[in-house]
Amino acid sequence: MTTHAATALSRATGVQIPPSPADKNPLEHAALAPPATPDWGLALGISAAGFAARAFTEASSLENIRRFVRDTISDWGLALFVDDMTTVAGELTANAVRHALPACGEADTKAWLGMVRTGGAVVCAVVDPSPAPPSRQEPGQLAETGRGLLIVDALTSQWGYSEPDLSGKTVWARIAVPGS
Repeated sequence: MTTHAATALSRATGVQIPPSPADKNPLEHAALAPPATPDWGLALGISAAGFAARAFTEASSLENIRRFVRDTISDWGLALFVDDMTTVAGELTANAVRHALPACGEADTKAWLGMVRTGGAVVCAVVDPSPAPPSRQEPGQLAETGRGLLIVDALTSQWGYSEPDLSGKTVWARIAVPGS
């Protein structure tokens, strides 16, 4: 992860991603709260070529999130991975809407989807306000829900989450993109 993306993602999410000791921190004096613009990566001066983020608040936001993921992955020249990343991001954001946002209880609470293109991979991270860790289910054959993290596991090379605290957690997934 580049220093710019790591620093901005750390500040926006509260999850510490240490930069390389050799790198200088160009955002040292930047505001800690994300700007009100829809793509706070651009507002922080991070290249749209390797980082993109959007806020979401409710189920009606999910269609826009999927479109955002499709457009971003296509713009990055990774059309072969559009369906997988859209599915993964859709599952992670749907989980946040279903389990984390209502649990918070505050009407104006947001969750964030961020994507970082790194050498050989795209990492998708969803930051939500719930301190409850994600829980993989073993649904019955006829169950209509409970397969989200199983799908994420099947489509990604790796996924996980930050240690939850009172401000929430970050659930992330990595899709390898050979030859990028």
